Amino acid sequence: MKPRSWVVFPSLRGVLIAVQIALIVLMLGGAICLVAGVKALVDSQRFVAQATAANGVVVDVAGVVQQVEKRGPDGDWYYEDVTVFHPVVRFVTAREQEVRFQASEGSDDPFAYGVGDTIRVLYDPANPQAARLDTWGSRWGDSITLVAIGFGLLVIGGVISWLLRSRTTRAARRAAQQNPPPTGS
Repeated sequence: MKPRSWVVFPSLRGVLIAVQIALIVLMLGGAICLVAGVKALVDSQRFVAQATAANGVVVDVAGVVQQVEKRGPDGDWYYEDVTVFHPVVRFVTAREQEVRFQASEGSDDPFAYGVGDTIRVLYDPANPQAARLDTWGSRWGDSITLVAIGFGLLVIGGVISWLLRSRTTRAARRAAQQNPPPTGS
């Protein structure tokens, strides 16, 4: 029979249960991120496989204000409004249909995109409004980020779980050796 750590250390029982619950939540979050990232990778691969490329022209730059969490010099967190500039791109499909869309990716640099700039786009021939910039970040960025976060959370949770399990098991064995169970006479 394997000795339980909370039997040996009754005062740590609540802490160990809380840590185990936190690890389960951490690893569940990691698994969800990993699955969502893999799905996004598969969806991106499908989109790229069926997409048609075209050269587009930036016709406008839309500034969108977003709240970003930042850390101050004193270590406190605060929110700051940041303007993110998204290019509005016009392109012509292979069927001579003119399409205009606002890219989902943007920059906090107001000069990253300029009116008149040429940008390569990928679009779905069946639905040209479903277009995106032909950049690595637009193709794979979000998916790879989700996979990396998910994998990282799973590894961190697994390592912490393994360390806790090996430490509590060793401590329980030591305690069992120091206090052997009474033998019946």
